[in-house]
Amino acid sequence: MASHILIKRENAAALCQGVFEALELSAEHARAVSEGLVWASMRGIDSHGLIRLASYVRRLDQGVVNPKPKIRVSKDLPSAMIVEGDHGHGQVTLTWAMEKAIEKARNAAIGWVLVRESKHAGAAGYYTRMAADAGMAGLYLGASQPNMEYFGSRVEGVATNPIAISVPGKDGRILSLDMATAIAGVGRLMHYKATNETLADGWALDAEGNPTIDPQKAEIPTALGGPKGSSMSLLFECMTSLMVASPLVSRWHNGSYRRHQQNGLVTAVNIADFTDLEEYKTDVEALITEIKKLPKADGVEEILVPGERSDRIMAERKRLGIPVPIKTWLQVCEVAERFAVRIPEVKDFDD
Repeated sequence: MASHILIKRENAAALCQGVFEALELSAEHARAVSEGLVWASMRGIDSHGLIRLASYVRRLDQGVVNPKPKIRVSKDLPSAMIVEGDHGHGQVTLTWAMEKAIEKARNAAIGWVLVRESKHAGAAGYYTRMAADAGMAGLYLGASQPNMEYFGSRVEGVATNPIAISVPGKDGRILSLDMATAIAGVGRLMHYKATNETLADGWALDAEGNPTIDPQKAEIPTALGGPKGSSMSLLFECMTSLMVASPLVSRWHNGSYRRHQQNGLVTAVNIADFTDLEEYKTDVEALITEIKKLPKADGVEEILVPGERSDRIMAERKRLGIPVPIKTWLQVCEVAERFAVRIPEVKDFDD
């Protein structure tokens, strides 16, 4: 039996959109969430792609996510803004927020937009690349409820809070960092559970707080760089949640609020207000060239820069389709059948 199936991008997007519309999202919002999930799958960020469909449906079923959020601005300053997410999907709220950040940056050099009370936002680079596409630098910081060890503990202390940064280069190239503060985030552990691949040492703890390499026992991601990752996560909480009077970590630990929640920050920086944009892009390309010319370590065929690997994966998946583990595909089909959404034809694929 094949280990994966291959599905075309447009078919995956149509399936997801049909499911979300059946759950009472508007066509616009269903499209935004679907595009965010499929974009992640297309770029090889499988931890934030189709594997998330079942959990998104579950949160809608449970009333954790508001299918019809009334997104609004609660504070509007010349270069900053606070956006109320009204418990809607992050792909809807954060896309809208980055659009506002880009508008602010065009007028005030920097757009600093905080998002309050949103839900899972998917792949963070999706938003920062919006700024880079507009000829700007983009920054994203996210915050969520505790699901990762705090260094020195054996329980969930902070979240696998992400950071993403994107800048434009020449000819549409984008340098793009997108990383969690965990060695392997929750979504990546979900992917390993689906494929049943053995984890690397140090990636996760089991339910009792003991290190494990068994993906089926992995419950708690470990912090990237030990105290570095957990400290970054803690400070991201300070830069996002506490800035909008919506603390997540402390309320989780004291038991006053234990539902899934996210807060975030998206920032756009108008490069042209600081230096010539084309010269900046030329300097980015010169930087890439020099980094890739560095002497390679033993066993390394090519030195890559941030975003290069996922650019290549996207090009390949545009040609061949998205590989989805069989276990994940069966979950997707179960969701589609529940809402009478057409399941497209797929091809078997051995990874």
